[in-house]
Amino acid sequence: MHKQFDRRHFIKTAGTSMAAIAVGGAWTTRALAQEKLALSDPTAQALHYTEDASTLDKAAAPTYQEGSHCGNCMLYQTDAEADGFAPCGAFGGKLVAKAGWCAAWVAKPA
Repeated sequence: MHKQFDRRHFIKTAGTSMAAIAVGGAWTTRALAQEKLALSDPTAQALHYTEDASTLDKAAAPTYQEGSHCGNCMLYQTDAEADGFAPCGAFGGKLVAKAGWCAAWVAKPA
């Protein structure tokens, strides 16, 4: 027995599938953003990330500017901040400390 599909069935199935993908993608992004950046992460090490800019070894981070920290960086997503941590664009949305710093720091426009 061969079932024939018509255009209406195709559109209905495609619409349902797209909705499921959109919901699943939003859930995945939220889940990823909840992961704190580990100091042992290779990218964190390459960019000299620290959770407290005041303890940074200035000799190991020659691009550090006095007063710079994640909280005043363009890549720090302030609107999503919770408990002193927020997603960072330099680390794929992983959570970084507001008081932290890394070599990808870029001043927020005034």
